[in-house]
Amino acid sequence: MAIVTTPEKEPKDLRYRRIHFPDADKLVFSTARRGFVPLPILLRKLMRHLSTPEFRVLTYLYLRASKYGICYPTQLEIAYELGLEGIKNLAPYIRKLEAKNLISTKTAMGKKFFLVHDPRHGIQQLVETGEIGAEELEEINQLCIDLGQEVFNRRDGAEKSAPAQAGAEAN
Repeated sequence: MAIVTTPEKEPKDLRYRRIHFPDADKLVFSTARRGFVPLPILLRKLMRHLSTPEFRVLTYLYLRASKYGICYPTQLEIAYELGLEGIKNLAPYIRKLEAKNLISTKTAMGKKFFLVHDPRHGIQQLVETGEIGAEELEEINQLCIDLGQEVFNRRDGAEKSAPAQAGAEAN
């Protein structure tokens, strides 16, 4: 008896790319060539809560962090690569990212070390402080469900309105 095999289905995005952007292979970054750093998908849900400079600094640190989440560029190097006038313009954004629970810093051995947090910690802090409302929390939790990740819950009185929270729990 002959085994019948069906050809593998081309991924939808690849098909769209082939149809709409025929020269795309020459234009897009190939992760197979290395030099690729992943950014957490949940980071996009934090963007509205970050100023442009905060987002630039955080993204820079993600791009520099090792697989262990740590990096130690000098502040002068960060300022230079971000096109800032000097480190005095950088320090406030580093402090704000620490306050938002997105990074930790430690000075030791004559260096400043940066630990880049999973954005879930920053989101949870915004949920707890009430800066993320019920509707936005529902959107974030839907993304978490789509990604197969644990959803966020409000803790200890951070709830803004009971009906909205009940709706979020139904998802």
